[in-house]
Amino acid sequence: MNKEAQSRYFAVVSGSLEKHARAELESFGATVHIELPRGLVFSASTKQLYCILYGARLVQRVLFTLLSFDCHSHKYLYQQARKNIDWPSIFSVDMSFGIICNVSNSFTRHSLYSSQKLKDAICDSFRQRFDARPSFTNQNPDILFNLHIHENRATIALDILGLSMHKRGYRRISVQAPLQETLAAAIVKLSGWEGETPLWDPMCGSGTLLAEALMHYCRIPAGYLRDNHRVKYLPDYDQVLWDRMISEENDKMRALPKGLIMGSDIDHEAITAARNNLQLLPQGGAVELSCVSIERAKAGFSGSIITNPPYGVRLGTDQDIIKLYNNLGDFLKQKCKGSTAYVLCGDKELIKALRLRAHWSKLLKNADLDTRLAKILIR
Repeated sequence: MNKEAQSRYFAVVSGSLEKHARAELESFGATVHIELPRGLVFSASTKQLYCILYGARLVQRVLFTLLSFDCHSHKYLYQQARKNIDWPSIFSVDMSFGIICNVSNSFTRHSLYSSQKLKDAICDSFRQRFDARPSFTNQNPDILFNLHIHENRATIALDILGLSMHKRGYRRISVQAPLQETLAAAIVKLSGWEGETPLWDPMCGSGTLLAEALMHYCRIPAGYLRDNHRVKYLPDYDQVLWDRMISEENDKMRALPKGLIMGSDIDHEAITAARNNLQLLPQGGAVELSCVSIERAKAGFSGSIITNPPYGVRLGTDQDIIKLYNNLGDFLKQKCKGSTAYVLCGDKELIKALRLRAHWSKLLKNADLDTRLAKILIR
């Protein structure tokens, strides 16, 4: 049997998640060729790509390269983009388009101007053929392109889904400083939790960790609620194959046993947000939620605890943060014997404030903040 032909793509990932995203891509059958800071070059068959677009939990974006070339001026950028890409074959004049641009170590430091030159090339291509041009916007465009210029190498790519893949579609209500979905998914993955023990987040906020744990256990694809309609602009898009893949992946979903996933928080507003968000997902209503502080929570829980305590702007002074972590450590020691806790700490110094020995800690980027995920065995 001939192996299905593969094409190359670029996966954008959050800092510190590169090796974890690599393992995820490989689990879908993709071949990773190059691992870069915040990105992975990989090849995949069409079906493997579709499965990644619908199911990957750790990837931010997937790009399909349209053109890559050495570039030392904005004039040359315009010329190459105008001459070597047939823009009207990719999208129509009555659609809107947007451009995300990043430049580094190159002839220009002006991403906005570089984006403008690519925009001009696209619009002039349409104007020459149709005497009309598509509209440009970076606010929810019909189709999105990516321009990356690094060390005078320009790459123009199609952002296949046209939005960040961390947008699962369940976060309709949020609280202050919510955890990004891809990071929450990585934390659940790093915990190794597969549903063999109950899982509790005692500081659940708007429920992101709970939602990612639910999607992981119930095998709900990351793109189940996401707006995936822009995938049809991918060259050689196969509607039949895409629909068949969606059906196959959705058929793998399973029910959530009663009492398997629980969340609590001291804030009534947070619990309301978590409940509303979770109910958008299949089985979300089976996640048990309660409004209670860790000081008033019942003792005797034994299982997996995964939580992201407030820190920084979400609290007041440094002493407030230290006290919170002290109290969390006491709660774990006194009320959760026999459990394993995974605590995302604002920095490595806050692990000490738990006053419990960490079995290990791992650096994870939460936006631009260096955080530490600490594993604690509570005996």
